[in-house]
Amino acid sequence: MNIKPQKGMQEYLPEASALRDRLTRIILETYTSCGFTRIYTPAVESAENLDKSDGGDNLNLIFKILKRGEKLAEALGKTPVDEKELCDLGLRYDLTLPLSRYYANNRANLPNPFKCIQIDKVYRAERPQRGRLREFVQCDIDILGSDSICCEIELISVTAKALSKLGIGKFFIRVNDRRILRSTLKTMGFPEDALDTVSVTFDKLDKIGADGVAAELREKQMPENAVEALRELLGKGSLTLDDMAGYCTDEDALNSLRTIIETADKLSPDYAVVYDPSLVRGQGYYTGTVFEVASEEFGGTIAGGGRYDGLIGRFTGENIPAVGFSIGFERIFSIVSENGSALGGTRKKTAILYKEEDILGAISKSAELEADSDVTLVLVPNPKKCDKIYSRTKSQGFDEIIKLNL
Repeated sequence: MNIKPQKGMQEYLPEASALRDRLTRIILETYTSCGFTRIYTPAVESAENLDKSDGGDNLNLIFKILKRGEKLAEALGKTPVDEKELCDLGLRYDLTLPLSRYYANNRANLPNPFKCIQIDKVYRAERPQRGRLREFVQCDIDILGSDSICCEIELISVTAKALSKLGIGKFFIRVNDRRILRSTLKTMGFPEDALDTVSVTFDKLDKIGADGVAAELREKQMPENAVEALRELLGKGSLTLDDMAGYCTDEDALNSLRTIIETADKLSPDYAVVYDPSLVRGQGYYTGTVFEVASEEFGGTIAGGGRYDGLIGRFTGENIPAVGFSIGFERIFSIVSENGSALGGTRKKTAILYKEEDILGAISKSAELEADSDVTLVLVPNPKKCDKIYSRTKSQGFDEIIKLNL
């Protein structure tokens, strides 16, 4: 039998597991102290719900679960075999779709607005590579039931508060509103039914540049006058909301985003909140504000989210506003573990070496130490080769080693 974990799945030695627990605890305690409450949802969701969630490219990465028993035999017996008929369940690819279903099912028993925490595993059938896992943890906070821009401002503040405690150095927050981008593109002459694919290309601006964006849009056979109008706008360099106001007809979106950025940017001198017109985010369910957090020291995105006002309504038939922010836990874990970042509040580790017949005294000593200090205690019984055990324990990062009657 194979002793290795499956590709894209990770297992962690005790030291790494302890670090992951510490990071999780910091995030959870921060979120809880800010008035968010934790919930749990199943890892398995209806295949129909997943397929209709408008999750962008993630819909191609769903781990599907075959039907069981007679239902599977019946599906296999059909000619030709329909792949969609073989599966009725799937593993969640993020925590937003399960939350939307959860809220639709339980909202009669939930406060309004509902401020919740989810820290859990999600699954994507990625091609395994560095930074791409098939099983990974997301840390989400969401506010459901309110369309106030105060929700976006609060989520930015609380997420930044958590990130500032994780030892990842300086970061900045990029913000955009999909309504501004769509209105701008439509004014330039892009067909309304092509706005999504144009947005996907526009999202690559920081990677392929303005010429690359224009070239890709021409490959997609977009109207030349629209491509030229966009190319002219991008030629201005760093775009501001004032630049976009010359094209965007959605005044509410412009004013809302301006207020979000100006207010959130004043919340702390430790990070900046900036406008990024090319920020789109991949999931199709986002309807308005979108945001990402980028690490200045280590590069790359470490958190992201946005407003998804239409997703819950697919379950309820009503328009229920919602917005969320998700920390990329695996990215944070990689930064902290690879760079030895210091985390505040780490507990002292003490080992007690004792003979088997002294177990009562060892436990009593453990209780005594635990009552007097914030300490993690490990009992090590019957060390026949005390010096060897002492050296091994010391190498495992213990701050203090007590030899009891040895």
